[in-house]
This record gives sequence, structure tokens and C-alpha cells, in this order.
Amino acid sequence: MSATYWLIIVAAIAACAAVRQADPGFMTRLRLLGFDILQQTLPRAIDPSYPVRVIDIDERSMKEFGPWPWRRELLAQLSERLASAGVRVVVFDIVFPGATPGPLDHIPKALREAPELAPFLSALAEKEAPDDIFSKAIAAHPTVLGVIGTSHVGEAPPGPKASFATVGENVVGLVPSFAGVSGNLAVLEKGAAGIGVLNWFPDHDQILRRIPLVVGISGQLYPSLVADAFRVFNGTKTLGVRSAGDGGFVGDRGITTVAIGKTIVPTDRDGQVWLWFSRHDPARSISAGDVLAGRVPKGSLDGRIAVVGTSAPGLLDLRATPLDPVIAGVEINAQALEQLLSGRLLVRPDYAVGIEIVLAVVSSLGLALLAYLWGARVSAAVGFASVLLLSLGSLWLFSQGVLLDAVYPIMTSSVVYVIGSGYLYYEAERERNRGRKELQRIAREMEAAAQIQRTFLPKEDLAGPSASKFDISAIMKPARAVGGDFYDYFLIGDTKVGVAVGDVSGKGVPAALFMSVSRTVLRTVAFEHEEPGVVLSKVNAILARDNPEGMFVTIFYVVLDLATGVLTFSSGGHDDAVLLTASGSLERLGYMGPAIGLIDVAEYPTASRDLAAGDAILLLSDGITEAFDMDGRIFGSDRILDVLARRPHTSAAGIVEALTGEVARFSAGTEQSDDITCVALCFRG
Repeated sequence: MSATYWLIIVAAIAACAAVRQADPGFMTRLRLLGFDILQQTLPRAIDPSYPVRVIDIDERSMKEFGPWPWRRELLAQLSERLASAGVRVVVFDIVFPGATPGPLDHIPKALREAPELAPFLSALAEKEAPDDIFSKAIAAHPTVLGVIGTSHVGEAPPGPKASFATVGENVVGLVPSFAGVSGNLAVLEKGAAGIGVLNWFPDHDQILRRIPLVVGISGQLYPSLVADAFRVFNGTKTLGVRSAGDGGFVGDRGITTVAIGKTIVPTDRDGQVWLWFSRHDPARSISAGDVLAGRVPKGSLDGRIAVVGTSAPGLLDLRATPLDPVIAGVEINAQALEQLLSGRLLVRPDYAVGIEIVLAVVSSLGLALLAYLWGARVSAAVGFASVLLLSLGSLWLFSQGVLLDAVYPIMTSSVVYVIGSGYLYYEAERERNRGRKELQRIAREMEAAAQIQRTFLPKEDLAGPSASKFDISAIMKPARAVGGDFYDYFLIGDTKVGVAVGDVSGKGVPAALFMSVSRTVLRTVAFEHEEPGVVLSKVNAILARDNPEGMFVTIFYVVLDLATGVLTFSSGGHDDAVLLTASGSLERLGYMGPAIGLIDVAEYPTASRDLAAGDAILLLSDGITEAFDMDGRIFGSDRILDVLARRPHTSAAGIVEALTGEVARFSAGTEQSDDITCVALCFRG
């Protein structure tokens, strides 16, 4: 069974490892669910100084300053207000693709050609265009604009403001790429300090967990809005992108890091970074209307990054994260910038999959070994402890900024435990079935042995010329299917009757076998020698001669002369006999020699008593004297005498029934501990 069991365990572990390498959809879903639980259990702490503030074009702002889209001169005013409040970098989470109509564009053609309006129209024409006003505001202060990558090829996209230094091959082929771009007016992009891509890539459940730092547009690298805003904040020009691996021993690791100034950001192989979310905090946002109206507390924006966007539901910039089912996209960008500024990055190392597989193999083999050695209960307890350890270990690593999947090792060890325990249960059931069949076979054999043993006992009353002069009754109840007690009675000639009770050491089959030999030898010798002491001496010599197991038997043997009433008896280690007279007196007949079968030179004396009509002799085994009740009290010899004294005997059967009935009542509710044997012989005269 051992080889088959471990073959099944190894096959199950190998199958789970192959599934992890293939990484089907359900594995990805389980892994992301585990990561979400980590985020929900230990969200990133919010920096109370709010280094990044969201300038929210919310519904209150639109009620105060008009519906979206706002005119560019109003946005220019917003930029100037932010600059004057001390904002270090202004980031627009908005794209401005079209030109704003000028003052003359709203006047009908007929009015524009009217001579009397020429001076007025000329003055309007000389007024600065809204886009130019906004462009100057953008150029006057470090500002980052956003663009959106598209799947269709358009005009040649403007070049990024950032330059790239790449280490490794085919960096552009590793990052998410787009054929074209939907950008801003050229006049606006001209004065911007940075241009970043706004595209995100939610997972299958539309929950955003990662954002890219670098993307490709028309074969050219572009920073994301977050990456370029962080670059402008650090005052650097170049982003360093490193890729590693050529498919050899190390494997194709893809992009490993993106360097922005002095900050080295570990990424996934496609250049995306995991976000460590904090919970939504209204204090992070400031209404754009408050900025325009000058209602912002002094110092609340000084030295910070201001990300301008909208949380208004009608503008559809709402996303889902592991912590919030609905959150404004501008706040996600703000949280990403906070994460970069704090340096507390969330990393899933490229060796994570290898560690997870090793953990799965080790935990699975450990559980399988425990289940094999100690059974399902111990392994289940250890399995629960290992699940707890893996979960807490994963949570601790998450607190250190490392994403490690505990779901896969837990799932693998659970699968292996179920399969291994199932196989062990199957084998145990099969073994139990074999055991049941063997027990049934043994039970049949024991029943046959018990039937054979019952054939050794006298089957009917003794008949003969002197049958009317005595009355005999006997009973034997083995504690098991077969027992070591026996009784026997037989006629010796026409005028004598012999009665014996024996108790072999031990119980069960060995005792039964020794009992059958002892009874046969006793009966054989009894017909040759009438005196009980001589008979027991002969029996002892025979049984002790070849007894390597050291078994022995105690025997009380009596011979009653029916013509004279003389009772002769001898005892080999057996002291349970009582003489009952017709007048009601009782006499215990005790020990007269050692147990039979131990010492081959032992001699046994013979004693005698004269019986009158109505006297009786009672022989019994220690199964009666040593019977126990529910409280652990012993029946004892004195209780035997009390029972016999309270119930005057009228027949041998009456004596036996009275004594055995009292023993049954005394030991009710307990298991019979020893064989019970009782024989009564009454002399009628």
C-alpha cells in the first residue's frame, strides 16, 4: 500500500504544479481573490499630510461654474489658482482634444459682415483665444496632461516629454501597446511639462489592481500619467526601463524595474505596478469650485501634487478596486502617486511562482506523511495549522510590500490531503472488510469449538441401579465463546458416583484445549483408581510431564459411595466447595494440594465425610466468588454461604438455580469476567 499511496500523492502534486504552470482562468480568479483579501485586511495607511490632493470637478463645482466642459479660460484660472496656492505639479486627468470656440465663432455670419459692427468685431478679434490663455497657464507652471491610447491608427502622435533609457531587448514589445492616440491640442501639449497615457487594464472582473508605468504607442515608449507626473515632480528628464531574461535558465522575466529619478520601481513583466490601495478618504479631495472661489485653507496645497479630475457620476470616470466598488478614477491616480512618493511599493517578485510551488509541494508532502503515519485526525489539525500559517505568512509579507499567493499552496495541500485521506480510507475499509471476514471465520470456528466443548460435558442424568439414591445438577457459563472451566460426573461401578469441577488458568482457546486434555485424563484415571487423592496425583504427573507453556488446572474431585453414604474427596488448588447438611449447617471444604500440572511429584491426600439422607455437596469455580457488581465489589465466599443459608435446599437443581440467580442479580449491568461453573450433588439415602 505504501508505494501506491506515495505514487498517488506525487501524481496529485505534479498535477497541481502543472495546473499552476498553465494558470487557467479559475486559478487567476482564486489568486486575485486572495490578493483582494490581503488588501481588505491590511489597506495602506493614509498619509495625513496628503502629499497628493485631488482637485475634484464635482457636481457642486459644476452648479457654481457651469456644466462640463468648462471653457479653457476657466481651466486656465484654475491652474493659476493652484500655482499661486503653492502646488508643485498640476496633473490633468482629462484630455483636451478639441479647440474652444473663439468670441466671433458664436456670432452669425450676417452680423459679422455688418459695417456698423466692424469696430466692435475688430476689438473682439484682437482678444486672446481661450486655448491660448490655457496654454500660457500650462506653460507657466509644471503641468502634466493626459492622452488616451486607441486601437485605430490616426495622425502621428506627438512625442512624449520624457526620454527613455532602456536596458534589455524588445522593451516596446513587452508593454501594453496601442496603434494610435487620442491627444490634446498641439498648443496645449507644447507648453506641458509632461504627457502621460491614461489607459488602465482592469482584470476579468473589471476590478483595477494594477496600473502601467510605461506603454507603447505606434512603436514608441510613453510614460503613464502617474509615471510622468512623478517624473516632473522629481525634476528628472529620463525614465530607465530594464528588462531581463532570454528564455534560458532564468526564464523570460520581461520588464523588471522602471527607474524614475532615484526611485526604482519593481514591476510585473509588462511594466505594470501593483497598487496598494487605501480606503476612500473624502479629505483627500478639494472641490474645484472652492479653488476657483478662493475658499481653500492656506497651506493645504503647498508643495503638493494636484490631480485635476472629476467624481461626477455623469462623466463616467468611475472604477472598482479591491476596497471600493465605486471610486473616481482621479483618486486612483492620486493613490498611485502617494504610493510612489512614500516608497512603500507593492511587489510581486518574479520568483513568486517558484516559491508558491515549493510551499505547495512541502506542505502537501508533510500532510501526506502525517496522514500516512498518524491518521486523518492529526493531519487535519496540522493541515488547519498550516493553512493558518500560510495565511498569516502571506499577510506578513504583504505588510512588507511583497505579494505572495497563499491560495495555491492551501488549495494544493487540501487536494492532496483529500486524495490521500480518501485512498487511506479506502484501504482501511478494505482491510476492515478483510478483518470482518476473518472475524466471521473465527467466530464460526469458535462456535464450532464451543459446540465441541459442550459435547465434553455430561449430556444426561446418570442411570443405573443406584440412580434413585442421588440427585445431581450442573451448569457452566463460559465468559467467552469457549472457556477453561469444566465439570464432569460419572458412575464408578454400580455403587459409586464421581463428580469433578476444574478451572484452567487463562481463558479462551488455549484454556479450552488444556481443559479438554485435563478432563480426558481425569476421567481415564478415575476409572482405574477409586481414591480421589490418588487420582489427582496421577493426573498431575501426566499433565506436568509435558507442559512447556506452564499451564495448570485446579480440580475438586469427589466420590460418593451410594451404598454407605461415605464421601471421599481431594482438591488440587481448588477451594470452592461447600458441604450442606439436611439440618441446614454448612461446611467449606478447602485447599488440600497445589494446582495440577505445575509440580510433577506432588501428592494429594484424600479426606472423607459421612453423608446422611438429604445432605449435599456443592462444587463451583471462582467465576462465582470473583463476580463483580457495578461498584466493583466482589461476590465472595461469605455471600455464597449466606445465599445457601437463606434458601434451604430441596434438590440439586434448586441449589444451582438459587446460587446462579443471586450471582446474576449481583453482577447485573457488568460484563462477565470469568467462566461460571456450579455442580450440586444431593444424597437421598
